[in-house]
Amino acid sequence: MAEAQYVIFSLGTQKYCMQLSKIYGIEQSYVLVPVPAAAEHIKGLIHMRGYLAPVYNLREKLQIDEPSLTEEKQLLISETHDIFFGFEVDDVLGIQTVSETDVMEIPIVVKSDETDYLESVIRVPSADGTESEIILCISVDHIMSEVDFENIKRSLEESGNEEEEMIR
Repeated sequence: MAEAQYVIFSLGTQKYCMQLSKIYGIEQSYVLVPVPAAAEHIKGLIHMRGYLAPVYNLREKLQIDEPSLTEEKQLLISETHDIFFGFEVDDVLGIQTVSETDVMEIPIVVKSDETDYLESVIRVPSADGTESEIILCISVDHIMSEVDFENIKRSLEESGNEEEEMIR
């Protein structure tokens, strides 16, 4: 039976996950540079491992208004569409190995253009082990539209060229 691993994280009181194979690292501390008038849901930029990486605001994308339960945020580092991204989350709760029988498709009543970022639903044992809970899995590759990915990529390339010229 096939299995997959997922990074489980929280935003407010809700748990979400992403496929571990899409995550390159978890940053505990970082310096975020806010970017006024940035693309939708882009909170700012970080300089990481020689790259400028946009930080994506999942809380805003998922319309979570409740306050964070932690002051310190963490970044899930991923790459998609040839762009490194930091996805800001309240807390990384752990890595869960899930059997393919516990990975379910998003129900048709939930599917829409606005929820295209939802990849699947996973079922995991609850913390006390008495029952299971379901967690929405976010697709890194579909978090934004193709046009948005291309615009961000172009902006980063232009920023990178300017940064190289400033160094010379």
